[in-house]
Amino acid sequence: MGHLRFFVCKEPKAVMANGAGIQPCPRGLFSCCIRQRLATMALAGVRAVIGAVLIGGLIILAPWERESRTWAADSADISISTAVVGGFPQIRDMSLGGRSVSREHVDNGVGAAVKVSLFPQWTQRALGIELEYFGTTGKVSAVTMANGSGKASLTVLNSMVNLVLKQPTGLFRPYAGVGIGYSGGILYRADFPDRANREFESTPGLSYQFMGGLQWQVGARAYLFAEYKHLVTAFHWKAVSFDYRGNYALLGVGWTF
Repeated sequence: MGHLRFFVCKEPKAVMANGAGIQPCPRGLFSCCIRQRLATMALAGVRAVIGAVLIGGLIILAPWERESRTWAADSADISISTAVVGGFPQIRDMSLGGRSVSREHVDNGVGAAVKVSLFPQWTQRALGIELEYFGTTGKVSAVTMANGSGKASLTVLNSMVNLVLKQPTGLFRPYAGVGIGYSGGILYRADFPDRANREFESTPGLSYQFMGGLQWQVGARAYLFAEYKHLVTAFHWKAVSFDYRGNYALLGVGWTF
């Protein structure tokens, strides 16, 4: 692209500015001043139009935004919550390198949870959908029939979609639900027979759960809750596999919008 050129007038004569500096306006361009003033006026007009459109848009959208909040509050209960999680898992049918084990053990763990729920008005805010993500970490160990042994650290992360039925009003609001989703088992520092990778390995598993709990309204929108859930899944890593049964206790706080 060539150099950008524009023209500035002082008196009846005009000069032209380019990348090299100021020089006299070439012949035949005696109207440069008029064109510059017209361009300046046009630019100012464009800016004024853009400003008017933005201000007008804000004026138009402001009532709609307030109405949308009112509509959301009138049409559904939307809440977000977080909790501390205690995990009390059990493992079954454990296999190490294709060999059954004589004894297995998994430690209790601790973790956290985040929930987002929606209870629409057309269900009387009694039946809703909940998205949930939670996990715990602990340790697992086992002894094989041939007196081989091993241990590892285990983290289980769960992403669930729940169908929840709850009492929509009152100071105390019991609820219950079922859910399906995806669980990820992360095995690290694994010292098991027939495993070359002892650092880190993850595996997915389909999961389902049953849950029940109680909400305690401590304000117009804030609440505390306690919950118990039982989750079922299975994990299969290289040379290590077992069925996983997780019992979880949650204590948390939430806010309804």
